[in-house]
Amino acid sequence: MFLFSWIAIGTGFFFFKEHGMPFVFAAGLIAGIIADLFLLKRLLANLFDLQYLLLAGFYILCNIFIYGTFMGFPVFNLAMGLVAGYYTGRRITVKNIVPPQKEKLIRNVSFFSTLIMLMICISSAFIALREKTIGEELQGMLGLGFEPRKGLIVTGIIIGGATLITAQYYFTRLTLIKTIKYGSPVF
Repeated sequence: MFLFSWIAIGTGFFFFKEHGMPFVFAAGLIAGIIADLFLLKRLLANLFDLQYLLLAGFYILCNIFIYGTFMGFPVFNLAMGLVAGYYTGRRITVKNIVPPQKEKLIRNVSFFSTLIMLMICISSAFIALREKTIGEELQGMLGLGFEPRKGLIVTGIIIGGATLITAQYYFTRLTLIKTIKYGSPVF
């Protein structure tokens, strides 16, 4: 339901003036409620039987929404690794997946979430480095007494990106393993 409203708002900006946005939002909300009434029960009954390609597409879509919502600041995309780890851990438990397949699934999901985070970090870095006034913007945003030069910015991007990519792998993997062990992630 929320996803329909979000999509309606996003597309509404392209086709309607500002005064029409409440109607666009309401239409998206109603479409979401109708979709929930007809599809949610069936979807939840088959939640752990969904194909991996569909799940991967949904994971990427949600990451794009988060990326856009937080204007290219990739830290918040770490949450999607936790969601992927929890879902996959529950799937392994519910479907009673055996150890050789379980280990492969743990490895693949962790690497996939890491790969998506890598793409997000590359995108953020590309956008930041193309910005001519990025030093001035960082100075104002962080309240610095100096304007960061290109070298410092590139170093921050490399260290921050590497940290996020590494964290995504371990957060996803840890959540997945803890979910399998305890039924929910306990840190």
